[in-house]
Amino acid sequence: MATKWTPDKVSLLQVYINQGYTYLEVANKMGLSYDQIKHAIQRYNLTKENNTDLIFTPDKKKLRKVDVDKLATLLGEKIYENYKVVKLPVYKAKKSKAPREEVSILDISDTHIGAINQVFDSDKGKKVVTYNMDVFRKELMTLEQSIADIHSILSNSYKLRHLYINVMGDIVTNDRIFPEQTFEIEKVVGLQVWDAVNYFTLFFNNLLRVYDKITVTCVVGNHGRSQSNFYNEVVENNFEYFVYKTWQKQFADSKRIKIVVPDTRRYAYNILNWRHLIEHGDLMRGSSDNYLEKQIKDLSLNMGGFDVFHFGHFHKLKEREIADKVIVKQNGAWIPKDSYAYNKYKTYSVPKQQFFGCNSKRAETFSYKLDLRG
Repeated sequence: MATKWTPDKVSLLQVYINQGYTYLEVANKMGLSYDQIKHAIQRYNLTKENNTDLIFTPDKKKLRKVDVDKLATLLGEKIYENYKVVKLPVYKAKKSKAPREEVSILDISDTHIGAINQVFDSDKGKKVVTYNMDVFRKELMTLEQSIADIHSILSNSYKLRHLYINVMGDIVTNDRIFPEQTFEIEKVVGLQVWDAVNYFTLFFNNLLRVYDKITVTCVVGNHGRSQSNFYNEVVENNFEYFVYKTWQKQFADSKRIKIVVPDTRRYAYNILNWRHLIEHGDLMRGSSDNYLEKQIKDLSLNMGGFDVFHFGHFHKLKEREIADKVIVKQNGAWIPKDSYAYNKYKTYSVPKQQFFGCNSKRAETFSYKLDLRG
């Protein structure tokens, strides 16, 4: 049966060829035959040599690489403009008769939608897939169920009506990889963006079965970039910014869900008079505990202080306190045994996310490290 070469499929093929994979390797990755790959490359003129200065679209129009950044930004804008608000189920939150008021705080980062991760399994004697879209969907369901279970247990003691969610970047994995990163991507960034919009829209809405009110605050990561030099890129050009703005558009008329989308890579806000600072984490340099703690101390001095600091990026969940004044919530990733993080930081990632409580007297009350493996 002949394969249908959609624009997304051609774009993915083009990226594989540019990364130096052989025709056979590309065929195995895309689940196609050697001849199908060979004919498609010839049809769309997708040779590595030709792509040095030019990129070919499925209709054989030539685009210079300097135009790609502009096209990436246009893609995000079109996604936002064309998104039609969907009608979602209306849920009633669980009621609690407990006298004490508490809020819940969930950190979400490094989901890397669109990534596929493979590691060598010594027991099986071969490579195994530890992460792809199927695994992401299962982990999202586990996260939702874990929150509902914890709420059910704690609501006997606390009145938990408000959930704060910090979305801290690298929600999509993109198809612009870093020099030291192996190309293991299941789908192109345009499809990753739509998946992020779709799955998390339903996730937020489903949590209304548990909470009366949800506030989602979002900052972008480094993988959502639309330009190669992303540190100089304005936030509005990041693909994740358009994901967040689309969530905001979807829930604009909701009285129970509020989406906050700053135009900065770092953002501070108050929860019950406790000051929380969130960022992705790529603004910090190095990875050693001592160096990170020094930067957090300097950041606290320069920003006038904060009580809780949230970040991800390093794919390793950790918790620490700085001088008994700042609680540091370092979030994990969603990728089990992430090969990229292992090569860079020499540690295998465990898919865990931070979930904890807060009241007017204590910045942190209960605390859970939610294991997404179920």
